[in-house]
Amino acid sequence: MHDLIGAYERLSDVYRKYIESAFPLRYPNMVAERRSLYAASDILSQPPLLEPTPVYPSSGLTLSDAAARLPEEYRGLPDLAQELLGDSGIRLWKHQWESLRIVLEEKRDLVVTTGTGSGKTECFLLPLLAELARESEGWPASPVPPDSRKWWNDANVTWQSQWAHSGRSANGLHAIRGMVLYPLNALVEDQLRRLRQTLDSDSVLRWQDSRRDGNRVTFGRYTGATPVPGVPANEAAVQRLRDRLRAMSDESDAVRSDPDLPQEARYYFPNVDGGEMWSRWDMQETPPDIFITNYHMLNIMLMRQVETSIFDKTRDWLKADRSNRFFLIVDELHSYRGTAGTEVAYILRLLLHRLGLSVDSEQLAFLATSASIDDTPKSRQFLREFFGRDSFEIVSEDEEQPEVGAHQLMGSTSLHSRISPTKRKRKRLTLWRHPR
Repeated sequence: MHDLIGAYERLSDVYRKYIESAFPLRYPNMVAERRSLYAASDILSQPPLLEPTPVYPSSGLTLSDAAARLPEEYRGLPDLAQELLGDSGIRLWKHQWESLRIVLEEKRDLVVTTGTGSGKTECFLLPLLAELARESEGWPASPVPPDSRKWWNDANVTWQSQWAHSGRSANGLHAIRGMVLYPLNALVEDQLRRLRQTLDSDSVLRWQDSRRDGNRVTFGRYTGATPVPGVPANEAAVQRLRDRLRAMSDESDAVRSDPDLPQEARYYFPNVDGGEMWSRWDMQETPPDIFITNYHMLNIMLMRQVETSIFDKTRDWLKADRSNRFFLIVDELHSYRGTAGTEVAYILRLLLHRLGLSVDSEQLAFLATSASIDDTPKSRQFLREFFGRDSFEIVSEDEEQPEVGAHQLMGSTSLHSRISPTKRKRKRLTLWRHPR
């Protein structure tokens, strides 16, 4: 928001006008007195509460600069991740650059413990995207999709696999490269929006068409909200999926053709022509490169026959090339304590067993974020017990504190001076300019 105080004042004025319209007073003096009472108190509205974005030590490197310092095979990272940071000129925080170097150069596991708003998501997404940029350079070309691919538009066509036409299908290259585990579905939904913005933006799709021979870096959410349960042999289940995909396709077309909607609105909806997986059946047939779920669903998947192909194809991909790495990403690691933490730790061991990986495998990379892990013997013991090994680099940075009087950088009319003296006693706002 570029005009916080202006928006607050305009909303307060709208409420005041509504009250004056709904409850008019006969005498102008009483109207004026009521307005003065509203202006001198917080009965009608509360002043805004502002939480500034924290500032961390900068690496001084743009994404292109960082890729130039990494091994040459990661040169495609700035193109694949060009929309992740929102601006190609943004400098990575020091802990974001350290995360890239630790995972890609040193081949070590990672725990990032910086504070809220510090870009921890980028700390695990950037290394994963770098690996995908490296590997995708060798993928076979993907042919033009057949007309029957959007099978839901023809009542006479039954279910068709989303990526059955791709060159990777013929070569057994559809597999999970990175699994992201979240404790809550709300976090899953937020991550899905970030991936849509990163991988399904127009610029990245054009790059994949021209530089990756029409391939897509695929991603999918696998939770209870993912359509649909059942199997393709069930006609009722096929009809349910047909209805869901038809509605999804209509929404996708509507948000992308409406010129009045802001650009970011489109990322709250799937792009049926992008890399996002459409359904459970599609992910069972061709597992996505980035697989997002929660530990409850993962536990169920490990016990059901219908999802066996997801793990089998990932295991075969790992076995085919020793240079292939499986990224197991655990967000909010501090939430897995006590009995619940023990349960999740055993689920992860079952997952690794299904994938044919030992906990000390060089093909395995653990990446995690946490608000409470630090480099102490107690935290190290927790990491060993939860993941089964301790080859972690714990990355943390303290926020940079603003200079005295930094709020005056906002301009000659400071935010502080725009708030009435009565409200100023209760709410004091401090701003400083973000170096980005």
